[in-house]
Parts: sequence; C-alpha cells; structure tokens
Amino acid sequence: MTAAPQRTCIGCREVRPKAALVRLVRGADGRVRVDDGGRAEGRGAYVCPDSGCLGKALHAGRLGHAFKRPCEPPASGAAAILNGRVVNDKARR
Repeated sequence: MTAAPQRTCIGCREVRPKAALVRLVRGADGRVRVDDGGRAEGRGAYVCPDSGCLGKALHAGRLGHAFKRPCEPPASGAAAILNGRVVNDKARR
C-alpha cells in the first residue's frame, strides 16, 4: 500500500495530505486562481482551507516565491476562496 501524497501549505508551512489542501495555480497571465479539479495547467501551490493560512499565503511575496515568478493574488480574497471550497466539497458528495 502506498502513502497518500503530501504537500506543504505555503501559509503555515505544515505538511498535510494533498486532499486536505486547496490548490492555487498561476496562469500564463500571472493571475492566481483556485484549481478545483487539481488538473489545471501551470505551477501549483497548496494552502490550508482556513482563513489564517490563506491570509498569510495570499501575500504577494509568498505567492511569488511559491510560483517562482511575479504573480497577482486572486482579487476575490481569502473569504471567497474558503466559500468556494466549501461549496465545491458539498457538490462532490
């Protein structure tokens, strides 16, 4: 049996199961968006689905470091990302 994939949250730097984190992806235009399906093209970064980690992660310095290029944080902010994650989790069930 293989272990579940692990990823590091860019907000709190804790290693957690990939399924427990929200994937952010940087598009070719430099904008960061939520990757609901986990399959979007572009470099990905992971963050815990709580407001504290998202607040830390959405600072341009952390995002830029994770994506290794300048990027623009999502205009929607942390609250919209959290709300979208909750809606998407309910839709999957």
